[in-house]
Amino acid sequence: MHPVGQADLKKPDALTVMTWPLNSLWGKALKECVSDLFTFSTGIPVRHVEHTGVDTPPELLRACEKGKRPPCDVLYCNTVPAIRMARSGFTDCLSCEEFPVLGKLSRRSQPVAEGLSGWPFVIAYDVRYVMMYREAAFPDGPPPSWKVMLDPALKGRVSLNPGGKGFFPIAQVAGGGAIEDIPANMDACWQFLTLLRPQIRILEFNRKMTEYVRKGEIDVHCTVLTNVMEWKDQGYEVSWHVPEEGISVGDDALIVPSGLPESVSYWAKRYVTFAMERNVQQAWCSRLGLCPMHEGIGRPKRFLGDPSYPDTADDYSGALFLPNKTLEKYEHGLWRENFNQIFTK
Repeated sequence: MHPVGQADLKKPDALTVMTWPLNSLWGKALKECVSDLFTFSTGIPVRHVEHTGVDTPPELLRACEKGKRPPCDVLYCNTVPAIRMARSGFTDCLSCEEFPVLGKLSRRSQPVAEGLSGWPFVIAYDVRYVMMYREAAFPDGPPPSWKVMLDPALKGRVSLNPGGKGFFPIAQVAGGGAIEDIPANMDACWQFLTLLRPQIRILEFNRKMTEYVRKGEIDVHCTVLTNVMEWKDQGYEVSWHVPEEGISVGDDALIVPSGLPESVSYWAKRYVTFAMERNVQQAWCSRLGLCPMHEGIGRPKRFLGDPSYPDTADDYSGALFLPNKTLEKYEHGLWRENFNQIFTK
């Protein structure tokens, strides 16, 4: 651990941040709201390396497993692979003593899962998976229930994320089950997904889904609010909705991987904690339409009175919340396997 205030460690020539594509809102927001301001503040250039999907980038995982220097100094990713990296000892921990901003964050920003303690990484913000609907397909207003996905008239006009990401608690409740029964009894989830299978047009994340949405080929989709907001702002005539069953909850993380030189690790941690400062969080999360972890930041005007946007990061009213310790154990494993078995028949 570096002593508090040890900012005299030699600055690296640059920091390498692995992020989702820069031509997506995710990548643009990170670059413009975090990286560019960090460079302005510290004089350290930030180089961005792109990755896609929700799993740990394989080149990073291979380097960590072999004890080699990782291909990035900071990883911006989904929280589930972050937990798995931390449990494997592949993250460089932070501390409140060294970085006091951690003490100003929602308790949800500190990862909780079996085998974790302290601050192996930081959870950056709250994510909500909402219903996207094509406005022309529902001229009388948004569908009240996720069950509309089963409407025979929508066959071939419905989509989900690959592997069912973000949809499992929704399918459980839409299928007549209870959120409290997850993970012990998820028959309702699998039955709903089985009925849904013939309806599905495509299983894609936002990068490839954008083209289907732009062409008006998808009427109902479950995805992160950020994606729907971006599509709406691009003029694709879609909007978002919170159906009567509710919406699901997720989050993303910032990691400093293990195996970096001491000075690089320190400045990488400075980047991560810089991203959690109040003014940075406010601009970054507002750009993404997501709720920040830094406490005391109000809703953006766009989301005043919007049930898709929580009052705070730990506000789960109207949401189907599953803790990360459950998601880490099942979502990228057994649940994904079951989902793929259903959707590859």
